[in-house]
Amino acid sequence: MATVSLDATLRSTTGKGAARKDRAAGRVPAVVYSRGQAATSVSIDPDALEIAFKRTQDRNTLVELNVPGQGMRSCLIREAQRHPVSRRLEHVDFYQVGDDQSCIIQVKVVPVGTAIGTKLGGKLQLIRRDLRVQCKASDIPSAVEVDVTKLQVGAFVKASALVMPPGCTLVSTGDFNVVTVTGKRGAVAVSDDAEEPGDGEA
Repeated sequence: MATVSLDATLRSTTGKGAARKDRAAGRVPAVVYSRGQAATSVSIDPDALEIAFKRTQDRNTLVELNVPGQGMRSCLIREAQRHPVSRRLEHVDFYQVGDDQSCIIQVKVVPVGTAIGTKLGGKLQLIRRDLRVQCKASDIPSAVEVDVTKLQVGAFVKASALVMPPGCTLVSTGDFNVVTVTGKRGAVAVSDDAEEPGDGEA
């Protein structure tokens, strides 16, 4: 699990006017939410946050937020608002989590291996690029790996066949297709019980 440290400054005033002053000073307004506690208004250095996430390349990086008078608060980013044109950060919502606290996050899907179907001219296609996963903060994975080595043209890897990272549970209302190999079915023999492309959720 990737972790970065970031200094925060408490905000004495809130509202649009105060937020504009923060941005003019090179800071970005943010709010720290925590279960059972009042929200805390802070401001952060947007460049420091951007650099940290570019370094980790992980959307679920745990941010150790140093809040004056409150010490270090371990947080995930719940939402980051950006300017529609410049794409500069304008506001960040943090959510404080404890090591033993369960949370639900979006985790990217990463295919592992070379599918049989791609060796015969097929193309690997990710149907789900992200999965909802429930785990403790200490068990947050960087990705859910999917072994595709035995995947033939026209076949699928379904959610029920995934091997989840330790301590993680897939959050789903049903079974669905995660990855497939598209191409001409005649390129390889497919068993009679193979699914037709498009079965399940997309």
